[in-house]
Amino acid sequence: MSICDLCLHTKPSRKPPVGELYYIPILDIQWDTLSIDFIVELPKSFRYNAIMIVVNSMSKRAHFILTHITVTMEEAARLFLYQVWRLHGLPKYVISDCRPQFIALFTRELY
Repeated sequence: MSICDLCLHTKPSRKPPVGELYYIPILDIQWDTLSIDFIVELPKSFRYNAIMIVVNSMSKRAHFILTHITVTMEEAARLFLYQVWRLHGLPKYVISDCRPQFIALFTRELY
């Protein structure tokens, strides 16, 4: 490892280029912008070993929904329907850091 200033500035970067950051629209209406994430591989409690987290981006209020690690897209949509949608209605934006197809498949199953 070189500590020479010239070497550090001229050394080529081996990292892939960073993607562009996008502005997340936060609306003035509660529960219109949601983020969905999963916490997995938790110690088994009853028959659950994962948590589906749905967070309101405006107020940071959240729903923590017990689930299992092998949850299908249809089951995740059903959990969302019965635990979040029935209380707050349909959101305009859903954000997730799961794989890119997650939101498309999730909304298809939800509808």
